[in-house]
Amino acid sequence: MNWTALIGVFSETKNEITFKGKKITLENAESRSDFATIMSDQYFSGGKISAEIMFKNIDTILANQCEIILYYDPNTRNFVSAGLGGSFSMYSIRSFTNKWENHGLSGTYANLKINKYYKVEVELKGSKVILTVDGIIVLMTTLPFVVPISQVGLFCLGTGNILIKNYKVHSEKPKAFVVMQFSSPFNELYIDVIKPICDEFKLNVLRADETYGPGLIIADITKEISESRVVIAEISPSNSNVYYEVGYAHGLNKPTILIAEKSIKLPFDVSPFRTLFYENSIAGKKQVEEGFKKHISAVLSDRDVF
Repeated sequence: MNWTALIGVFSETKNEITFKGKKITLENAESRSDFATIMSDQYFSGGKISAEIMFKNIDTILANQCEIILYYDPNTRNFVSAGLGGSFSMYSIRSFTNKWENHGLSGTYANLKINKYYKVEVELKGSKVILTVDGIIVLMTTLPFVVPISQVGLFCLGTGNILIKNYKVHSEKPKAFVVMQFSSPFNELYIDVIKPICDEFKLNVLRADETYGPGLIIADITKEISESRVVIAEISPSNSNVYYEVGYAHGLNKPTILIAEKSIKLPFDVSPFRTLFYENSIAGKKQVEEGFKKHISAVLSDRDVF
């Protein structure tokens, strides 16, 4: 794995990175913690990132933190991160644009210990982020946006050195969740068009009737939607379940591809949304394939998450 420091000072060995933190005195004699960002050459669109993190110094007045960056935009320098010490909490899931936005905080900052390696793991499933420390789930939240693929790294802030070792990236294929009526001809649309194209774009595609196990069906569906990179909905029939699921996806700001037959007049509250219309014919199959590929490509290349 190769690393490049974008801001601040780091040193590297084969399996360990050290952030060279320090206290900075400003012109008005106030002090602040030094901060830094370092990025790896590993791309990530979902899965798990883990590392062991040790603080050599913790200031009770000035912030000390180390977070794993799940997404970074080199144009805007916006990023999404999760880890230790953010916003004076022990555990944090946050995003940064021109200011910090906290999506999840827990634990007391004063409980952070020096000279202890914390085993930190961040799992990303669609817009759901799970933070585990020393084998214990300490935070879980659903972001109000989907995290696109990007390179990943570390954000550090502190008045002393922070050591990071065993940084590992385990990527998984992003998920596409399909909502539609389970009957012909929609089953054929799923099997012959949606599923093969999702496979082509390396998306793990799943339909509601393909989920198994105990529990409430609606709970399973909302879980699958929140953990998906994109939701695909066939909305030709006036099906209350399908419209509920589309509404839930829109409520999460989830990228949603709407598909409908050309002969259908859509309800007024759905009609303003861009919809891929198709003809249920042999000629129509090629047309919907081409349109669907363009929609999937646009969703997967979308970097504007904030």
